[in-house]
Amino acid sequence: MAVVTVKQAARFGRALLLRDVPVYAHYGITHRCDLTCKMCGIWRYGNEKEELSADEIAIVAQKLANIGVAQVAIGGGEPFVRKDLPEIAAHFINRGIRLRVLTNGVDVSRAQLDAVLDAGVKDFSISLDSLSPARFDHICEHEGSWEGAIRTMSYLAHKLHGSGGLGVLNCVVSNLNLEEIPDLIRFAREIGFAISLLPVELLAGPKDGVRNWEGRFIRHNPELDLHSPEQVVSEQSVADRVDRVYEKIISMKREGWPVFNSTPYLEASRNYLKTGSFPAEGCDAGRLYFSISPNGQFTICHRTQHNYKHILDPDFERYFNSESYERIRQQEANECEGCMRACWIDTSSIFRNFGGFFDTVKLALRSNTHAPLPVEEVLKRARHTPL
Repeated sequence: MAVVTVKQAARFGRALLLRDVPVYAHYGITHRCDLTCKMCGIWRYGNEKEELSADEIAIVAQKLANIGVAQVAIGGGEPFVRKDLPEIAAHFINRGIRLRVLTNGVDVSRAQLDAVLDAGVKDFSISLDSLSPARFDHICEHEGSWEGAIRTMSYLAHKLHGSGGLGVLNCVVSNLNLEEIPDLIRFAREIGFAISLLPVELLAGPKDGVRNWEGRFIRHNPELDLHSPEQVVSEQSVADRVDRVYEKIISMKREGWPVFNSTPYLEASRNYLKTGSFPAEGCDAGRLYFSISPNGQFTICHRTQHNYKHILDPDFERYFNSESYERIRQQEANECEGCMRACWIDTSSIFRNFGGFFDTVKLALRSNTHAPLPVEEVLKRARHTPL
C-alpha cells in the first residue's frame, strides 16, 4: 500500500474542499532527450547549460516544501540524461515530497534505476503507445524503443511490487493506436502497472509553433491526427471510432481495471478527440498545480508566458501567496484557450469531483495482487503487426 503522510493527506483534503493550495508541481529538470517522438518537440530545445545544478534544485525542493506542495513529477525531456538524478530525487524526498519520475525508459540501465530507487523514489511513469514494436519505434523515431521501454517497465514492476510504489504506463492516444487502447489496459495490469491515457495534441499547421510557447512542446503531424484529410473517410467515422473505444475504456474502469484517469477526464478526452474542443472549465493552473522549467523559471503551465518571479528569487514564497500573483494567475488562466494535459486537467477533474478523487485514491493505495510477469513473458506480448 502506498505510504501517504498525515501532512500530505491533509493537503489533499484541503485541495479537494477548497482548491486553493498547491498539491502538485511538474518540474522539467531538462529538455534534453534521447528520442524525437512524433508528437513532441521539446527535444529541440535541450541545453545543459540552462539547467539548474543539484545544489540549486535543493533550494527549489525546500521552497516547494515550504509552500505545501505534496507531490512533484520530475520529467523532461528525459530526466535520466542527468547523471545527478539520484541526488536530485533525494532532495525532494528528504523534504517529505512524494516524487514521480517520468521517463521513456528506453536507454536506462538497471544501475541507473537502482540508484534512483535507493534514493527513495517509488513512483514512475513510463511511456508506451503500442504493443507493436515496429509501431512504437516509428512513433519514437528510434529503433529499439519498444524493447528498451518494456525491459525498464518489467524491471521496475518487480522492484515496486509490494513496496508501496506505483508504476504508471503513460500512453498518448492517436490515430496510430486508438484501437489498441483496451489491450494496452490489459497489458498494464499484467505487468503490475496502472495506465494513464492522454489524447494527442498537435499543432494545426507546420508553422504554428512560432506563435506561442506551446509550439515548443507539440508538433504538427497529420499521421497522428484522427481528423487528417489524408486519412479520414468522414467525420462520423472518426466519432464512431472514438466512441467505440472510449465506451470500452470507461466500462473497463468501472469494472476495476487500473485506468488512472478520472471518468470526467476520459469523457472530456473522448469529446476532444471527436471535436477538437477543450473542456469549458476545469483548469486550476497556478493554484492546485504549476510548472517549473529546467532553468528554474516558474509558470502556471506550459502554455503561459514566463512573467512570474523565478523560483530561486528570495521573495518567491511571499510572492506566490500574494494578491498580486493571484490577480495575474487568474487573468492568464482565464484567457487560456485550454488543453488536455492529464497532469493539469485531470488533476482538476479529480479535485472537483468527489467520486473521481476517491476512485484515484483507491487506485493509488490499492496493492496490486498480480505478480509481475517475467521479462521474457512480457516481451512475448509484442504484436508483430504492420504500421
